[in-house]
Amino acid sequence: MSYYIKPFDELKPGRMVMYRVVERLRDFKPDDGVEYMVFPNRKKMKTAIFVDLYIGKNGKLVKMKNKSLLRF
Repeated sequence: MSYYIKPFDELKPGRMVMYRVVERLRDFKPDDGVEYMVFPNRKKMKTAIFVDLYIGKNGKLVKMKNKSLLRF
């Protein structure tokens, strides 16, 4: 299984989106304090309505329990 990760910033229409693909979440080294969108696979990346947000803390991704993203 591959994870698709990109920094979460304000989504602007017409901008190209680049994801980083990693095999394990621990393979990704995030910047501290930066929020990231994480998809567990390509299918969820295209069809998921709710997106989990993670934040970089001490070189690891930590799931944010009080914040998520709704796409429609």
